[in-house]
Amino acid sequence: MPRNEVKIRAIQILSWGMVLFWMAVIFWFSSQPADESVRWSVGVMEAGRDVLTNWQLVGIVSFILLYHVFLIWLARLKTHWLVKTLLFIAFVLLSIFAVYVLYTMVRPRVGALGIFQMNRWVIHRQLRKFAHFIIFLFLGTFLINALTVSNVTGWKAIVIALFVSFIYAISDELHQHFVPGRTPLVMDVMIDTAGAAVGIILYSFVNGLFKLVRRLTHRYND
Repeated sequence: MPRNEVKIRAIQILSWGMVLFWMAVIFWFSSQPADESVRWSVGVMEAGRDVLTNWQLVGIVSFILLYHVFLIWLARLKTHWLVKTLLFIAFVLLSIFAVYVLYTMVRPRVGALGIFQMNRWVIHRQLRKFAHFIIFLFLGTFLINALTVSNVTGWKAIVIALFVSFIYAISDELHQHFVPGRTPLVMDVMIDTAGAAVGIILYSFVNGLFKLVRRLTHRYND
């Protein structure tokens, strides 16, 4: 078997392995009895409170790390200098916009809401719903990536990834019916599916962006 085919096959196996692994992670979380699940989510909530308390420092460190990762990626990108310049300008503009939103919208609202004085169980409930969304966002991303590297692309990949995510969300809620203290909810299925849909859309957008960059690279190189 040619080396290129071996590489492609390895990527496919790793991609589908990641899908199965993430499904197992979701299953494990759903298998936790209610008391244990609450203990986990409360711990995450307390950690999140510490992050919000020091949000300026966290934001600065995160931006520095992201900036360096972006520069490394940009330096390794084999394309025309004009494309690199446009990408760098776009990154700077997005960074400025993010800082503007953080200082003019997020910070005043956090202070005005008195988020740390809110009923902790209200925050806890919202956090759990958000966790549903994020976990299935990753599942949707992993699914469409596995389909893409398996030569299933376009709308077909999107529909299959979304359908599998939806079915798994239903099975996840049905599974909770047999876990002590857990209750299956239709709303959670909707949140899970929405998260998967966002992950699929984001992956498709980023993948399309990379294809555009590669197309521009080939055009300038030619």
